[in-house]
Amino acid sequence: MMIEQSVLDRLQTLARSQAMKMREVRRYLHRHPELSGQEYRSSEFLAEIVTNLGLHPTLADDNRGLFVDIGEELELGRTAIRADIDALPIQSLVQHEYASDTDQVMHACGHDAHSAIAYGVTAILAELARDGFPVNSRVIFQPEEETSRGGLHMIRSGALAGVRSAIALHVDPTRPVGTIGIREGAFTAGCDLFTVEMTGPGGHGARPHLTGDLVGAASQWVTDVYRRVPRAIDARDAVVINVGSFHTGNAPNVVPSTASLSGTLRTLSPESAEQAQEMMAEISRAIASIHSCRIDLKFGQHTPPVINDVIVARRLRKAGEEILGEANVREITQPSMGAEDFAFIAQQVPAAMFRLGVAGIDLGSEPLHTPKFDIDESALLIGASVLALAAIQDTTNSDSPLSEFSNPESSRIQ
Repeated sequence: MMIEQSVLDRLQTLARSQAMKMREVRRYLHRHPELSGQEYRSSEFLAEIVTNLGLHPTLADDNRGLFVDIGEELELGRTAIRADIDALPIQSLVQHEYASDTDQVMHACGHDAHSAIAYGVTAILAELARDGFPVNSRVIFQPEEETSRGGLHMIRSGALAGVRSAIALHVDPTRPVGTIGIREGAFTAGCDLFTVEMTGPGGHGARPHLTGDLVGAASQWVTDVYRRVPRAIDARDAVVINVGSFHTGNAPNVVPSTASLSGTLRTLSPESAEQAQEMMAEISRAIASIHSCRIDLKFGQHTPPVINDVIVARRLRKAGEEILGEANVREITQPSMGAEDFAFIAQQVPAAMFRLGVAGIDLGSEPLHTPKFDIDESALLIGASVLALAAIQDTTNSDSPLSEFSNPESSRIQ
């Protein structure tokens, strides 16, 4: 391919030219957050700015979420770059002019940054396509990641039609700006929601021998599940169980007749999830017998684990090394036990994601899902550059696609 300058240098120039706009996009979304299932204004805003790039986005079903194709569709299929757009029900304590203007709602998980980065990727790839480079990409802006419904929503809306692979990132306040983290294989855990409903004879607090003692039954259920389930599964296969809701009774002198619990089961494989569920059911049967009560254990919404495809993960690693240098691409030694709805996309096509460092000197170290969460916005440029370069590497379909065009040492972001 005959071009006047290296593709990598051109990409870096384009990324820098989008740095201010990415910051503006991120701050707009941070100021106007929307909860999962309510992302209409965010979708409209993103569709408008993507259209201003001369592209033609497609709104997903219910006008929540969108995707846009860049470049001519090639026979090998498109590379999808996915970002999420929903916020969390948290009261913001961010002390900046872009703080949330919506009571009890904020972008505490960085989805505003993910969307701003995806916009930057869209702008970069659109310009490269105009330069004549064979871009063959699709950018997906996905709603409802926090409730694990958005990935399936976008798939039903046709966002993966003609897609050959997918890439994504997540901001990471434990990593400094200028670094990324990557691993092959298990990246995040699968998550199953569960509920437990207990019913039995209630009665007077003075005569518990005539009742089912559901407070004791519920307490024993939690204790036994916490103690026994992890020991029933190979210790090398992590299992995390959390009971987040425990409700029973409304008077101090009454033995209640109902108890309700709910929580999450997180595992790294379908096999360990099945084993854990079987043990939880066994515990439920035993406690129901001991306390003469009925226990209904149900498993609800399921999010599978994200398993980073080896080839796609190595492409992300290569792109990160080209942009940042090998020393700043760090190996993630253990998968996260958090869930990530990108897993639904990764079930359909080879996919991988990486963690983007957003911790600066003064900003970006507050944990995810907390009221003061914020980022060092210089990370936006890095995230967009790595994703755009990885998308190009897939299009060229070569182990070293940019070697004839660029000198990586001269192009890295400093």
